[in-house]
Order: sequence, then C-alpha cells, then structure tokens
Amino acid sequence: MTKDSGFKHENLVSKRADARTFTHFSSSGTEGAPPGFKPHPKPLALHWGMPNAGFFPIDSIDVNLVEYPFQKSLSIPITNASVESFFPDEKSTTGKNTVTINKVDDSKYLDITTALQYGPVAGLSPLLQFTEDFITRVHKPAYEGWGTIITNGAGDGLNKVADALLDPGDVILLEEFTFVPFLKNIENSGGIPVPIKLNLDQESGKELGLDLDYLTNLLENWKTEKPGLPSPKALYVIPTGQNPTGTTQSVETRKKVYALAEKYDFAIIEDDPYGYLSLQPWQKPANTFKLNDFLEVDDYIANHITPSYLTIDTSGRVLRIETFSKLFAPGLRLGFIVAHKRFTKVIENYSNVVTRSSSGTSQLIVQNVIAKKFGGVDGWLQWILKMRVTYSHRRDLLLNQLFESEAYKKGYLGVIDPTAGMFASVFIKFPEGVDAQAKLQLLNFKFQNFGVGVVLGANMAVDRKFSEERATFYRLTFAPANNDQEIIEAGKRFVDAVEDFFAKGLEY
Repeated sequence: MTKDSGFKHENLVSKRADARTFTHFSSSGTEGAPPGFKPHPKPLALHWGMPNAGFFPIDSIDVNLVEYPFQKSLSIPITNASVESFFPDEKSTTGKNTVTINKVDDSKYLDITTALQYGPVAGLSPLLQFTEDFITRVHKPAYEGWGTIITNGAGDGLNKVADALLDPGDVILLEEFTFVPFLKNIENSGGIPVPIKLNLDQESGKELGLDLDYLTNLLENWKTEKPGLPSPKALYVIPTGQNPTGTTQSVETRKKVYALAEKYDFAIIEDDPYGYLSLQPWQKPANTFKLNDFLEVDDYIANHITPSYLTIDTSGRVLRIETFSKLFAPGLRLGFIVAHKRFTKVIENYSNVVTRSSSGTSQLIVQNVIAKKFGGVDGWLQWILKMRVTYSHRRDLLLNQLFESEAYKKGYLGVIDPTAGMFASVFIKFPEGVDAQAKLQLLNFKFQNFGVGVVLGANMAVDRKFSEERATFYRLTFAPANNDQEIIEAGKRFVDAVEDFFAKGLEY
C-alpha cells in the first residue's frame, strides 16, 4: 500500500509505524539481477526454515460441539435454564455435532498442514475471507479500500492500533470510564490520554453515555481548554454495551461524533467486543423461552444491532477492533482489525516485530467450526442469537433481584439497564454532604464480607479526580456465573450488603 493510493489521512499514521519495513532474511529478490535473468518457475526450497507437514504428530482433530449455550453442563429445569427448555434433550438440530479437521483438505477449509505451519502475518486466507464476508454482511464500511488483519485478541489489536496512530506527545481522547488496560498501550506509544465526560444521569433527559455537548465544546475551545496540548489525534470509544457503564451510543450520536472527527481530523478507534450481544428489553424472568425469542438473521442485523462507525465512515478514519473472545472463547486469543488498507499495512509491519502471525491452531479451530458446523456467516450469526437470548435471560435475573429488593425500593440504588453486552452499572445514592468515594471504598469491604465480587467504577476512570463526581457506581456482570442460582444469589448478596450498610448509618 503506497502513500499515493488515495488514502486521505497520512497525518494520522504515526511516524514510528510508517518508518517500519519488513523483508524476510530468506527472500532473495531480483534487485540488481543481470540482464536476461529469469527465475525458475518451480524452485525447490532449501531456504525456508519450516518443517514439512509430515513431521507434524497430529493427523486429525475432532471438535465436539454443543447446539446452544450450556447444553452439556446444565440440566433441563428452568432454575438452570438459558435456552435448554427450547431444545428437547441434547439432540442436534443439524445432525452434525462433531467437526473433523483433516491434515489435508480442499481450499474451502483450513487444514492441519496449512494451519500448523508458519503462516502469513496478516492471517490465514480462509479466516481472513470470513472476516471480510462477515463485516460486509453486518457492518460494511461506506468506502472502498478497507481490509482486515488477524490479531491475538482485542488486547493485541488495541496495542497495534495505538502504535499505528500515536507518536510521542500525541493526544488521544477516551470516555472517562473505560477499559483501563488500554491506557498502558497509550503510555507505551507515548500518547497523552484526555478523558471525555459521560452523561450517567438518568434524570437528565439526555442520552446516557458519551456527553456530546461536552465533547463538542472541548474541541471548539481546545486551545483554551487544553493549552499546550496538540489537537487530538484519535478518539477511543466502546460504543455498544460500554465497559464499564453498559451504555450504548445511538446511531444519531455516532453520526455526530463522526462529523466532529471529520471537522477536527482525528481517527476513531471503535472497540466493540460486546456489540453483537444486543439485549432484549428487560422483563421479569419467565419459566421458558418462546420460539419468538429467536430472531431471523436479517431482522437481527437490520433492527437489533447498532451499526458500527464503519457504516458511516466515508474516508477511512475508523479502525474497528473485533474479537472472538466473547462469542467463541477468550483463551483462543483471536480477533481482527477492520480498517483502511493503509492502516492494516503498518499494523502488519508492526506484527512482524512483536507477534508475527496469530496462533495457527486457534485460526484452524475457529475457521473450521464456523465453516463446517455453522455453514458460514449466517450460521455464525444464528449461534450469536442463541448467546444473545441467554445473556438477556441472565441480565433479567440479576436486575430482577435488584428491582425487587428493599434497597432499591428505599432509593439506595439506581440501575442502568444495558441494551447490549454483559455489564450493568448500579449507582449508590448517598445523602447530600457524604464523602461518596470514602463510603464506596468502605462499602466495597461490605461486599467482600457478604461474598460478592464487584468492580468499583472509580477503578475504571481515566482520571479519578476528573471523574470523582460521577464515579458513584459499581460494575456488575452476569457473564461468569455457572447457572441461574448463582446469579440470583449474587444479586441477593449485593442488595443485602447495601441494605445492611445503610441500616448501619453508612458504616461497616
């Protein structure tokens, strides 16, 4: 990807990333060849340091699959239900619950010979093709010239995007509460993080989440608001099922943020590990799931997924971080980045320095399961729909415990009902004049005493002092529990701890 390829944002590429080139030590090249030189069309390899596939001890891999979440681990009663009550017994609805991965296969599937060999840094072709087909189906960018590159999960993707964009001294904007490990990637690149206020006031009448008025005013008055700092180079957002608040930006907000990015010329880093887990509106938990709980794929895409920033990106300034961690398995350490090919090229050059290619075994498993078991993009989306209804049920269970509690009825709690993802924010409503941060730290010990783990909102602040007034919440998640009873019991312990804390005059 050359610099004269029509890419409009050369100023957004970091100098460090742009200076990288990569040439493999075993590449001969043709530069300086004598007149009449013509390479052999079928050379024999005495240069590549890769073992022949015949040395691989694995001949085939069988991956045994379930039809829906928790099929094997939970029994049929609704006390453990996620979607078991919808499917009778454990019979396959497709008749094929084992995917066999062969040593040699046709070009449609990844085989062991290809995947366990040294592979291309950008990713193995069948999986790369799936990522492009998937994004085209769900979040097609509004410009040509985009591409994907495989990463070792979202964390790796974030690190590589930070490297691609940020030179020392560059400013990056972030939601004031965010996925704080990314701050280390910014620090490593020499960037300067600047928090953007979130509106978390449910009585404000405004959309919860990114405070668009605050952002607009900050950009309009940057030189006076942030004297001495250069204009922002990038904005990092988790726009759907935001971590930690659980809020989701509307399409209208995304369009306005993108317009600001165009006006003030900064990149948008869209981190979206939770966006496909759109949640149905909260309702009291039912005893069974009905057939109409499951959407058709076209309906799901059109009406239940909030469109990515990619879909409104006309100039190639959005870099989207995707991951298989929340939809397949985190331990695979597998994800991908969607961006203009100019960005994916400098990211590929960086990968040659830090990670090289992603795990061939992980790519092998994911691509074969999606291609052979699910049948491609739409089958993968149908699996996601099963996860969606399961997460909706779990959210309903947890929030029901909160809404039915005395602590909630007495006004001690405020809850943001998430419309996507796996997190809910619960605000503690202290009387006027109380040192909220000191009491939240004390209450945290109460939660430990009652036996429930929570995350203090202040622990996920970019700048604790900046966010002190709004950091009066805890992040709760309904993802890791083994069954419904654990979710119900955890919710009960949470509200009992709050009730006890207020009953004792906000003392331990």
